[in-house]
Amino acid sequence: MDKRFLLTIVLCFAISVIYMDWITPPREPQIPVSTGVPTQQVTPTPPAQIDRSAVDNPVVIVDSAPVVEEQTFSLSNSVLDIEISNRGAALIRASLLDYHEGAAEGQAEPSDDGLALNLISPQLESGQAMILRVPSLGMGLTDRIWVVKETSRRSISFQTDLGAGRSVVRRYDLPDEGYQLTTTILFEGSWPAATDVYYEFLGANRIRYDQSSRAIYPNQWVSTPQAAGGSVGKPERGEVEAIESGEIRKDGVAWGALESNYFAQVIRPLPGANGKSPSAGLLVRGARPGEREAEYALLTESGLQGWPLRVGFRGKIESQIPHQYALFLGPKDPGVLEQHSSWSAIRLIDYGFFGWLVRPFLWLLRLFDGFFGSWGIAIILLTFCIRGILHPINKTNQRQMQVQQQGMARLKPQMDEIKERYKNDPPVQHRKMQELFKSEGVNPAKMFGGCLFIFLQLPVWLALINTFTIAIELRQTSFLWVADLTRPDMLFQLPFSLPFLGNWFNLLPILYVIISIVNQKMMPQSEDPQAQMQQKMMSFMLIAFGFIFYSFASGLMVYFITSAMIGIAEQKMIRRDLRAAGIIPGSTGSTASDKSSALPGPKGPGSPDSGNTGPARPGHGKVRSR
Repeated sequence: MDKRFLLTIVLCFAISVIYMDWITPPREPQIPVSTGVPTQQVTPTPPAQIDRSAVDNPVVIVDSAPVVEEQTFSLSNSVLDIEISNRGAALIRASLLDYHEGAAEGQAEPSDDGLALNLISPQLESGQAMILRVPSLGMGLTDRIWVVKETSRRSISFQTDLGAGRSVVRRYDLPDEGYQLTTTILFEGSWPAATDVYYEFLGANRIRYDQSSRAIYPNQWVSTPQAAGGSVGKPERGEVEAIESGEIRKDGVAWGALESNYFAQVIRPLPGANGKSPSAGLLVRGARPGEREAEYALLTESGLQGWPLRVGFRGKIESQIPHQYALFLGPKDPGVLEQHSSWSAIRLIDYGFFGWLVRPFLWLLRLFDGFFGSWGIAIILLTFCIRGILHPINKTNQRQMQVQQQGMARLKPQMDEIKERYKNDPPVQHRKMQELFKSEGVNPAKMFGGCLFIFLQLPVWLALINTFTIAIELRQTSFLWVADLTRPDMLFQLPFSLPFLGNWFNLLPILYVIISIVNQKMMPQSEDPQAQMQQKMMSFMLIAFGFIFYSFASGLMVYFITSAMIGIAEQKMIRRDLRAAGIIPGSTGSTASDKSSALPGPKGPGSPDSGNTGPARPGHGKVRSR
């Protein structure tokens, strides 16, 4: 078998396996909190806890917080609704009003249709978000009940007294529109100027985990370096997993985020009244290896982000100087992110290595959807565009394959003679074969143009995989019986579970395999044993791809099926053109030998068109008809 063809097969499998690889993360307990807007719940305040994780020149302060009721308060605008608890003055829920909950694991359709999507919530085991910690105090600010100073529909402020004339004030402000919340931290009273005392401002333990694409794009944490001139550098991403030391620190970071496939929680320092941002460095806190791994694995299996991971900042306390942070809690939608160009929010979307293809694909999909109001039709039209661009290459390959196959058939008697004559001298046999091919204008490598065509499509396939798993526009879009084009079509549930495939019957991958095999059978069939073996291998590959694609996004399968159907029509068109050009036999009962004189290439002394009436070389000018 040709080594190049084998290499192509290995590359196809390797790339497919890489994209099917599961990268799953873990997780940490949360403090139960009350819900409701607003509600009250009387709970005993737990005893003050000593945080020994990072002690920076301890400052002794008396804990004088009274035991009062825990309450939750709601701030909302047209797109974002958040709940904040006076326990720790922390955020406990963030709901995106323009988005809805998806289908749960093992369900084909959303079970909570119409409910706003929670990016952060107790159900997602998010814990308290936007927590404030001062490790050197020797007490937990997150467990304290803070006093509400003032509240309105769009803002609320809290204060907690630390004794010794010191207190901390927290304020949240939500604008009339948009997904960005701001919070201000102010340390009041006298703090030791000669000693560096640091605070930590950290986001949620967990955010939404998009199950439909978690095998390819699990939750990640992001840091973006602050480049020269105030610009934002290329984001650096890390997996949500165990952290060896329990924390990661980075300086010179513009913003940090915890992101899922379609949504993100972003924290960034804002300039104060003096025009300077807090001198804070990125801080990432998580669980260490070996800590409660079984619990985190169960969370992953239940469809949640497993490992806990908080992303935030660590800054120096400056008495009477407010530090302000912006919190983006929203979708990774290009239209939304472009409204935040000042901090390069669009960098949250990572289209991967083939982003240069993904972007035009998405542009066309949006264009077609705008005209027809259906993402399914948009995918079909995109397929026609891609196949139209690739048609000249495919046609050229088909022509070359036919010409070379007939040339090989014409030379078969001479090739057999060389093999027999030099069967005990392989180097000479190979050299004589090459000389024969060169003199007759035959290149066997061009017989495998179909493999080249598949290889050229690999970047397109990989770009489309990214398109249908990253583009939030396709989330929960339906087509025919498919409820969500970003998930498998899940036509009906089986009464049993199949190994590697699960317990759902997905029709689209099966249709793809059937249509692709029909298409492959319509390809030119060679009489060369090696080429025949490779064509059989291609049939096997198509079946293997059916298993690989079984759990792929149904939008991608709509593309593959449409492409295969176009391929059948394209084969008929190409074969018609080749008949008209005399490259392959026509439909009038003529054989390949009737058309041998139309084959391009050098005309030797024994060629029927050479004008030479001398004896032809053995087998020259003959083509075996199929």
